[in-house]
Amino acid sequence: MVTRRELALLRAMYQHETVTAAAASVNMAQPAASALLRDLETRLGFALFSRENRRLHLTSQGRALLPEVLNALAGIEAVDRLARDIRHGSASRLAVGAVAISASSLFPPALARLRRTHPDVAVTVRSGTALEIVDMAVDHRIDLGIIIGAPQDARVETRTLSTLSLFCILRADHPLAARKRLTLGEVARQQPIVLGTALPAGRATARALEAAGLAHMPTVEVMQSSAACALVAAGVGLGIVETLGAVYARRQGLEARRLLRVDDLALGLVWPRHRGMSGPAEALKQYLVDETRALGLDRPGHKLTKS
Repeated sequence: MVTRRELALLRAMYQHETVTAAAASVNMAQPAASALLRDLETRLGFALFSRENRRLHLTSQGRALLPEVLNALAGIEAVDRLARDIRHGSASRLAVGAVAISASSLFPPALARLRRTHPDVAVTVRSGTALEIVDMAVDHRIDLGIIIGAPQDARVETRTLSTLSLFCILRADHPLAARKRLTLGEVARQQPIVLGTALPAGRATARALEAAGLAHMPTVEVMQSSAACALVAAGVGLGIVETLGAVYARRQGLEARRLLRVDDLALGLVWPRHRGMSGPAEALKQYLVDETRALGLDRPGHKLTKS
């Protein structure tokens, strides 16, 4: 059995990459931390870290174990926070899972509204991929999740908010910014910044290019729409992102041009099945629906509204 102290040390070693720094961050002496790690590896039957140039790097076994280590420690810390809230007379807590770009675009105004109507609710936000967020809902680690992809999974309740589109994002001084409409071919010839194919929007981009007989030759491939926006803002080039990425881009002062709608790319909500939803969770769910409408995402073709 892995103890909380061991979980905390593993997380610290992953973050700091040296035993000395990791031990200090969890208030342990370096020899005690080294001994604890050796004992844990003996019990597990495999090495978690390898040493390279005085720094520690996760082994393949350690990388496989790390996500569960982080989730387990997050769960323990969530129990601690809830117990503290109960002890101080406030047990109202809301756990939300969100894909990264939703946490930067759709979620903030909905949360701001929740804070006004439910000021005593403490909110925890957990990020992850769509599949990871579904698993969080299955395990009741979150009350509500925001995903892109909207998988049909019988283990959770789901609601589709909107079908999404692919957008070109670019700086106002880019030569193509004077154009009100752009085609996928025109953007593809610029060798754009794109999302990785591990993401639903990245796969949709690759499929759209292939269907149009266009080469998939990105300048840069990134794993977050916000990163694509930052690169576009820095002048690296133009980019292709999904609708929420375009919303974020507009808020950063960039231009966004809709390229095409993708029918199997959806923005959705998930929550645990067979469990009553709390008042704050119901409120946040409705605020997310309202924000989707306010941004114009629920309309066919969804030309983005100013925000």
